[in-house]
Amino acid sequence: MAYFKYFDTINYDVRGIKNKPTIDSITNILKRVRMKVDFVKYQSFFAMHTIIDGETPEYLAHEYYGDAELHWVVLYAQQMTNPYYDWPLRYYDLKKFVTKKYGTANINALHHYEDADKFQVDSTAAGAIAVTNFIHEETLNDAKRNINLVRPEFVPEIVTELKFLLK
Repeated sequence: MAYFKYFDTINYDVRGIKNKPTIDSITNILKRVRMKVDFVKYQSFFAMHTIIDGETPEYLAHEYYGDAELHWVVLYAQQMTNPYYDWPLRYYDLKKFVTKKYGTANINALHHYEDADKFQVDSTAAGAIAVTNFIHEETLNDAKRNINLVRPEFVPEIVTELKFLLK
């Protein structure tokens, strides 16, 4: 099932030419839905998965559900709205991101200090460990790798819920 298939359409001037509107009917991509609390609170509804470098929502949907078009179920279960920023970056893309954010000369510059329990501390704290900009961003990226996937037997319920919420 294609994700936007059940979204309403709206009339919109897509060309934006002043004093000469051309109205088209387009999919309302601004509409948002959230997973029911009933689903989220039951751990048996989900299977844990650790995303490895290069896996995409489409790949996981194909592997778990047999249909890459159900990639939105993978994102929906994580309550992700932006697959480009909410999904973990591949290592190559992470390096490019860090370079762009901090500059080539500052990739390995000091970001902060941490203690053994990963809490930020002052540089004078006993056992303080220096964390570079790259390590900091890599840690944030890696935190996105552990996800919950809706078990295949519950996917029809999710599809039905989406149709209902988008009425």
